[in-house]
Amino acid sequence: MQNASVGGSLGNDIHQVASPLVLARHRTFPVVDELAGLFTDRGIRQGSTIEVTGVAALSLASALTISVSRSGSWVGAVGLPMLGSSAASDLGIKFSRWAFIDRPGNQVGAVIQALMAGVDLILLGPDIKLRPDHGRKIVALMRERGTSIITVGKAALCNLRPDLCLRVSQAAWTGIGRGRGHLLSRKIEIEVVGRGADSNLRRELVWLPDKEGRLNTVDQSNEPANLLQSACRMQKVSPDIGEQVLQAS
Repeated sequence: MQNASVGGSLGNDIHQVASPLVLARHRTFPVVDELAGLFTDRGIRQGSTIEVTGVAALSLASALTISVSRSGSWVGAVGLPMLGSSAASDLGIKFSRWAFIDRPGNQVGAVIQALMAGVDLILLGPDIKLRPDHGRKIVALMRERGTSIITVGKAALCNLRPDLCLRVSQAAWTGIGRGRGHLLSRKIEIEVVGRGADSNLRRELVWLPDKEGRLNTVDQSNEPANLLQSACRMQKVSPDIGEQVLQAS
């Protein structure tokens, strides 16, 4: 993957490859059906901040972009050098509609603002931090231009207030036994809490990925009662294994 320039020419580069969204025609960015139930409007509201945390935060945040890039919109990734292309492509992510700034350094505030000139959805890595004044400027631009931001980690580190928080509270792989076997599929539980009408805690179960390496829904009518206990055991054995899905390039 090639990185976008983080210099003064970034704004011009983005203008050349992306067209700003026409806000009057759209209210939400599309989300694949398997994840649409996480959102009241079945899509990411324009100008909103989504906080994604937990053991599979990177995988979930990336999956939220699938329909955005498919629809012709642009996605920016800031501070996510670990994001790989192999497994992500299996999920249906279209990287030809992405702009990558892996290491923005002390220009991170200016980089995000420049991206917002032509990128519709921006993912911020877990190590990205913004000063309060940069956070306020970015929030103002989000409201003006309709750009949405997904933080892989706590939004407060970027001085942003999340409109919706998605936390992967449990994750369990299939195919692994006592010290042997192959990872086949991963079932995750997502806790959803927002503001206002979205303030009630909800839970969703999805395969990320399923046995074919794709995102899929879970038939909860057949779920065993001890699913979460087995998920907890899996996390204790290998807490870092969850993000290997999107770190293989």
